[in-house]
This record gives sequence, structure tokens and C-alpha cells, in this order.
Amino acid sequence: MNIKVVLEYDGSGFAGWQQQAHGRTVEAELKRALREVTGQEHKVYAAGRTDAGAHAEGQVVSFQTDGRISPHRLVAALNARLPADVAVLSGGEVPDEFHARYSARWRRYRYRYLDRPSRPALERGRCWHVRGTLDAAAMSVAAKALVGKHDWTSYCSASEPPDARVREMRSARVVRRGDVVELELVAEGFLRGLARSIAGALAEVGRGRRPPEWVGEVLTAQDRRKAAAKTAPAGGLTLMEVIY
Repeated sequence: MNIKVVLEYDGSGFAGWQQQAHGRTVEAELKRALREVTGQEHKVYAAGRTDAGAHAEGQVVSFQTDGRISPHRLVAALNARLPADVAVLSGGEVPDEFHARYSARWRRYRYRYLDRPSRPALERGRCWHVRGTLDAAAMSVAAKALVGKHDWTSYCSASEPPDARVREMRSARVVRRGDVVELELVAEGFLRGLARSIAGALAEVGRGRRPPEWVGEVLTAQDRRKAAAKTAPAGGLTLMEVIY
């Protein structure tokens, strides 16, 4: 039986999604809970491998299980065993050909900047506190250059294979909501470091250190050294939705 579950988690206490030899990860916690419920080991597949400190409101995971427990009961059983910073929102059986990662068409991420003078208390770890008012309108203009199919060499990690850096960005929007500026990116896939590098570059524009057209010029250069902007902290990034 092929199962799809949707998770939310606070990434503050995790070394990212992907299981590793050292460090607490979301994948390891989910696999442990599955083992406790079913008595079996499971291979799980996530739609996106979120960074250390990044969050999710709509992470999708798929895995095969023997069907001895119904999906409804499985969701409740997992939530009883998962730590407080991870929750299963929904779950159900899906066709055998469904794969959380490879079946996904689009992924939607949100990055949040807080630009009020006072540091956050309630929102700490969920935004980037930027000193000085951001020019959200200039950031919005700059973001328009990101839409379309591009080679993202200038904005992704150097560890990404050079021949696999082309992705389509469906939309890139910047809006202000009170003291919070929100960046929303929808793309077919996000290379390692891409969303946070974009968020860092747009912050340079918002602070008035770079003109809006600079973001597009960096993209066209296909040279990571051209970006020269601080990578935005992981805490402001959330995987909001996976679209199939």
C-alpha cells in the first residue's frame, strides 16, 4: 500500500529534513515513529529536503507499507509518537505510481522578513529580522526577473551538478503585510540554497544597496561569485505547499 502524508514542522530544532549520521532530522523522527507503529523499517520520500532551521506547513512524504493499519489510524498513531515540533496533518492511500518527489509539479516556498525596529519574541526563528525599512516595491520589481526557465548557477550551491541547474520559476512575488515582507516563490524544483540565496539578494535591493535590475543581472551572469549577497537565514523559510 502506497501512503501519502502531509507534515508540518518547526525546523528550529532540526538539522534539516534528510537523515544524517549526526544531528536530529525530521526524516529520522518520522522513520522512528513508523517503526514504533508498524514494527518495520520504511524508506520514505519527501517532496523537498528542507534546510537546517527551515520549516514546513505542507511537506509531502510517501512510503510503502503492508496495509495492516488503515491510513486514518496510521495518522493518529504517528502523531501520538512524533515529537511536539512535527505533526501529520493528513494521510491516505495513493496509487502505486505516486512519488512525493518525482510526481510533484510545483513547490511553493515563503520567505518572511521582519523590518520593525524591535527584535521578534513570538516570531523568533520564523523570520529574518532586518534592521531598517525594506523597500518592498523595489523587491517586487526585482523579483520579476526570476520568473521563467533559467540556469540558476548564480543562486544555487556550487555542490549542485552543473548540468542540472535549469529549473522553471512559475512565480515570484513580494508583498508587505504590516511589519512583515513576504517573498513567495513557486517553482518546479528548488536547488540547494536557491530560495535563501534569492531572499538574500532581494534583501540587498530592499535595503537600497542594489538597484532592482541587479537581481536579473546576477541571474544572467550564471556565476555564483556575482551574487555577493548574504544568504538569508534558514528560519525565515517555509515550504508551504507541494502541487501535483
